[in-house]
Amino acid sequence: MSWIYIYIAVFIAASITAFITTLIFKKLSWKLNFLDVPMKEGHKLHEKATPLLGGMAMLSAWLLVAGGGIFVSFIAPDSLPELVQPYIQGIKKVSNLFIVIASGAVALAIMGLLDDKKPMGWKAKLSLQCLICLTVIFLDSYLLEKPRIRITLFHEQPIITWVLTLGWFLFIINAFNFFDNMDGLAAGLAFIASLLFASVAAMRDQHFVASLAVTTAGISLGYYFWNKYPAKIFMGDCGSHFLGYLLAVQGTLPMFYTGDSATVAPVLIPLMVLSLPIFDTFAVSIIRIRLGKAIWIGDHNHISHRFLKMGMSKKVAVMTVHLLSLIMGLSGVLLLFAKDNYAVSFVLLQILVIMILICVLHSVKNGDKNGSE
Repeated sequence: MSWIYIYIAVFIAASITAFITTLIFKKLSWKLNFLDVPMKEGHKLHEKATPLLGGMAMLSAWLLVAGGGIFVSFIAPDSLPELVQPYIQGIKKVSNLFIVIASGAVALAIMGLLDDKKPMGWKAKLSLQCLICLTVIFLDSYLLEKPRIRITLFHEQPIITWVLTLGWFLFIINAFNFFDNMDGLAAGLAFIASLLFASVAAMRDQHFVASLAVTTAGISLGYYFWNKYPAKIFMGDCGSHFLGYLLAVQGTLPMFYTGDSATVAPVLIPLMVLSLPIFDTFAVSIIRIRLGKAIWIGDHNHISHRFLKMGMSKKVAVMTVHLLSLIMGLSGVLLLFAKDNYAVSFVLLQILVIMILICVLHSVKNGDKNGSE
């Protein structure tokens, strides 16, 4: 048995678990009247009240699969596949890393859940995000033998590392929150991005990191079946904070650059994999500022909405965004194999062409100041 079969098994387990937990939380949402009411906010496009506990469904599935695997390695290691046996001690060592990651995931999901129930002001939300992310960075830096959740960009000074990592976390979490604006869009992106991060980690023989990313991909797909158009459940801020955080974590854990790398270009891989939500957030923020609106107030100026204005259906618009995300992400992963600056230039040229295409899309007429069409 090779590791690819382990990853497939983890992916299937995560997908099935998320499919089931989403069904459970969908029913629970109706019982608790925890719903997203249509037109409660001007930028919402759905037409009927929709369950809003999708984030809790994904969190539950992720904890069951990822946490369950680590738990089994402690209490029944002999039950694990023979291929995994040599890594059991390593799994036990990284259990503290998982606890740190899971603590941040749970805290941000709960914060998002509270915001779904009673919307917070942007200052309170940003302050809580900072507090939670700083706590994760602190625990990673001082409680683990070797810090893993960090961005250095070839600097080892703690202050620089902390600032870079905090900035990355805050931006990706909020960018993903912005990106959750159409049925199936955010879940599909999380699925694609997580598989790409998993492929990088697998190629670097980082089996724990790859397994975590595969788990995230699996729960995203299991949830997607319920969230695709027309959505039967939404993830809410709970889910967007949870998935955004996991994607930010996955952007720091793999060894994108090693001493054997021919160029430093692989450090750009996380930016390429998450380029769509990153670029969309920048573009939408600029548009809102130009319209005299607060950047945290939703509207219909996202790239997905631009496709709707071009005459696409919601399904086709979402699929097009997913295809662009996949192309951009794969272009980034190709940087792992770049042997010289010419190869890097070729990949970056591909990326530039796609970015120009996206810029053209964003030239489509903006929505009005109220965000309605």
